[in-house]
Amino acid sequence: MRRSAVAQLPEPVRDALNRRLLEGGFAGYEGLSEWLSDQGYEISRSAIHRHGQALERRIEAVRLATEQAEALVKAAPDDGGAVADAILRLSQQKILDVLLASEGGDLKEVAAASRAAADTARAGTMVRQERRRALKDAADAAARTARKNGVSPDAVAAIRKAIEGASEAA
Repeated sequence: MRRSAVAQLPEPVRDALNRRLLEGGFAGYEGLSEWLSDQGYEISRSAIHRHGQALERRIEAVRLATEQAEALVKAAPDDGGAVADAILRLSQQKILDVLLASEGGDLKEVAAASRAAADTARAGTMVRQERRRALKDAADAAARTARKNGVSPDAVAAIRKAIEGASEAA
């Protein structure tokens, strides 16, 4: 698949074009084509329009993901990291959307999305490990406290088993 004319622009020029698109409310493509021509790049109004539409969709997707994450945090108190898990899953879904939408186009975008996917996977692993560690520490503390207060060894074992069972579910 051939890369778009806009994707082939040098990064500083493409960044300036993106700023102008944002500032202009994704309108004025004829003027943007003329501006690029003045910069030495002949890019059609329709190519800029396609790029603008894709940029606008990406911005909308990020805005929507942010709103969804905020809604998750407000709607559910963090019960054992449930919100963190939900945000990680939502992030991974959005990263997958970016990868699928890239259609083999901008390799920088694909690489960035791939790195983000790996980062969220590592974050998920770290959250689960930390949760298990915290529950193990809680089981150890509960067992010590129970033993100090004369709780039977069988009861201490049952307390530990209940807490460690929660750890395995995490």
